[in-house]
Amino acid sequence: MEQIYTYMNFNDITFIISSLSLLICIYAFFTFIHRVTQWYKSRQRRPPGPIGLPFVGYLPFLGKEPHKTFWNMRKKYGDIISVYLGSKYTIVLNEYNVAKEVLSHPGSLDRGPDIFNHLGDIGFIVENGARWIEQRRFTMSAAKDLSLGKDYWGTLIMEELFDLIERLQGLNGKPYDISEDLLNSLNTSILSLLIGRRLGKDEVDKLILAVEFDEAAITKTGPSNPTSLIPGLRKVFEIFKIAGYDKAKKTIHQFKSFMKEEIYKHKTSQPFRDIPDFINSYLEKISEISKTNIKDHAFSESMLEGNLILLFLGASDTVYSSLGWLLRIMCKYKDVQEKVHAELMEILGKDGRAKYEERDKIPYTFAVLLEGQRYASNVPLSTTRKANQDIPVKGYIIPKGSDITTNLWGLHHDPTFWDEPEEFRPERFLTDDGRKNIRKPPSYAPFSLGRRNCPGETIAWMEILNYFSEILKRFEISTPPGMEPEFEIINGLVTRLAPQPLCFKERNV
Repeated sequence: MEQIYTYMNFNDITFIISSLSLLICIYAFFTFIHRVTQWYKSRQRRPPGPIGLPFVGYLPFLGKEPHKTFWNMRKKYGDIISVYLGSKYTIVLNEYNVAKEVLSHPGSLDRGPDIFNHLGDIGFIVENGARWIEQRRFTMSAAKDLSLGKDYWGTLIMEELFDLIERLQGLNGKPYDISEDLLNSLNTSILSLLIGRRLGKDEVDKLILAVEFDEAAITKTGPSNPTSLIPGLRKVFEIFKIAGYDKAKKTIHQFKSFMKEEIYKHKTSQPFRDIPDFINSYLEKISEISKTNIKDHAFSESMLEGNLILLFLGASDTVYSSLGWLLRIMCKYKDVQEKVHAELMEILGKDGRAKYEERDKIPYTFAVLLEGQRYASNVPLSTTRKANQDIPVKGYIIPKGSDITTNLWGLHHDPTFWDEPEEFRPERFLTDDGRKNIRKPPSYAPFSLGRRNCPGETIAWMEILNYFSEILKRFEISTPPGMEPEFEIINGLVTRLAPQPLCFKERNV
């Protein structure tokens, strides 16, 4: 009896194990089928797009102007395109309403850090969540408070600007490539806001460094740049000294050291402590927080260093590119140039100064600046966001982990919103009576959309207005006799125009 009992128990156990194994296999099978079905459905719901090549994706087919390539793809794939750029699955937003919906979604608030990895710590632009909100809020508020209507920085800007004007006056209208002088002047002006002083004549090396850093950071970076998208490619270029990437790495390190030195001076030298600049504003905030029990914050000298670099990059190249385009556009549209000059002289006179906070007084001039941003779209593709969750839009799903970029050039040249977009028309940004500006029309996003728009926007507008108005008041701008304005671009995160000599003929004012 005992043996039979034992035998029966053994059979029971075997049966139970066999049954459980069968059930587990059935469950695993149906789970697999379910997941495959869900994957297939998700693939079916993803935005359409072209099939690229292994490893490089669609990069080889983008051409010199990727924004125009994406725009032309709209005819086949629609307003939302999915494409592999290198190994990165990227969503391209090609239309204003779609872009507004996606970029306003909480799932698109994160920034993908990969594109800026080579710059190291560059402040809040690579932060997400509470740290990003905290640092962005303080940084933008401090920069605005220091710049908007403040005599200290305004004086530094005008000193730098008048040095540039004297240089142009000395040319006596002869053809001259203003590019280098303009970039040097703008960089000095922006640095003066951040470090509280103009670079001295004995600091030419730092001015050269600022120009080289700007070049290294902007022209060798971008949402369609292979070295920003293919893992390890930038490192290969640096090691084998390809296309100047080794020099760019060295320049980036040197500029970061320059910022560290300036922070140290502000901490250890009394004359520097008394300057109303961004470094002192931030150091004061660090000091205030250190006296409280607040532990959950991101204020640090390392973050300050990154925010300085971020503000410099956010304003410097954008302003330089914008002014380069505007001066070239004035050569093409001479009637617009004359209207700007007439308004400035009538409202401001020879010695009056255009102020950003008083831009309503010169609506036509500011309309030219607004239209200049649309026409040039000098940031053609926005910096990438990273989807932190699945984002539904127009019947599609943008899957979690996707990179997201907006075709800002496409938004600004969409005939649905802009009549004859290839034409330069400041009147688009004026009310019917011409007395007020229309500042935020649909499909207009020169500094991107949503809460992660460009942090240097206010500084950029101030500098563009200052330089443009003073130059237009004093000079008639033209191309050399027999030459037409050229609009060949140098691609990068910000597109620049290839250099061309211009003539600055001084007016009798």
